[in-house]
Amino acid sequence: MKQILILGAGMSGLCAARKLQRAGYGVCLVDKGRGIGGRMATRRFEGGTFDHGAQFFTTRSDEFKTLLREWEHNEVAGEWFRGYPSPEDKKPDDEHPRFRGSSGMTGIGKYMAEGLEVELGEEIVSLSFEDGCWCATSKSGSHFEADELILTAPVPQSLALLDAAGVALPTATRETLEALRYEPCFAVLAKLEGPSKIPPPGALYLESDILAWVADNFQKGISEQEGSVTIHSTGDWAKAHFDDNKDEVATKLLEAAAPLLCSKVVGYQVHRWRYSKPENPLEIGHLRVAELNLTFAGDIFQGAKIEGAALSGLSAARAIIAD
Repeated sequence: MKQILILGAGMSGLCAARKLQRAGYGVCLVDKGRGIGGRMATRRFEGGTFDHGAQFFTTRSDEFKTLLREWEHNEVAGEWFRGYPSPEDKKPDDEHPRFRGSSGMTGIGKYMAEGLEVELGEEIVSLSFEDGCWCATSKSGSHFEADELILTAPVPQSLALLDAAGVALPTATRETLEALRYEPCFAVLAKLEGPSKIPPPGALYLESDILAWVADNFQKGISEQEGSVTIHSTGDWAKAHFDDNKDEVATKLLEAAAPLLCSKVVGYQVHRWRYSKPENPLEIGHLRVAELNLTFAGDIFQGAKIEGAALSGLSAARAIIAD
């Protein structure tokens, strides 16, 4: 049985793993994080539940709509709102539905991982490719071997691993990958003493220099407690302040969001997303280097967004099956 090693247990890796396993391959997913889902991330503290990465997803392609129907049937996901909720309705209302995980975005990843071999908390620190076989070693000393390697982590992280391993990519491939860029973002999770003043449906696109988005996770239907708010910075502000002290970041974002909170903040957490979303995504599905048994996948290879990540993972799996 051909063995596949997938680095990254986000949506791309999970979709690739499911398709390959169903096609009869042996598959192992490895992720350095403690949870499944990558940027589809949910956190709990102070009695509240907060989505602090991807806030929702849309469906455009038939293939992803099929996956959504499976999630809805199993009560893993559901519709949250339609259009673009924004102050004074400045953005056009396209009436396109936006979906969220029923218990939080991480719940979708957990569902997708059922029946898969997933190793969490394993940060890969070295790779090698010899005689058609990939070997990976984690910081904890765990070893993984496979015939094929799929890299779904942000491209700069994947390139750093390959560089450290001395794996030379074809020039055109290298140039394509090095040109890809990501936008950072700060997420502040604020637990309020009472309910927020964010209007229904509990989601608001903003156009300030600092704030890009605020969401009320109670109205969203994932938090049992009122006053569980997620605040996202703009990419430009995050670039300018990425190395700032987290408490200083929280102070700035909470001050900017204060008119929408209108309640005392009793606790907060801050998360830095270095690779929040692609700035210049491709529309190629995946990028395969057949002579190295190596495939790159992720949202940046298929138009960004959660749908793009899923379609990229499926595209990568199809390429390996067809090879």
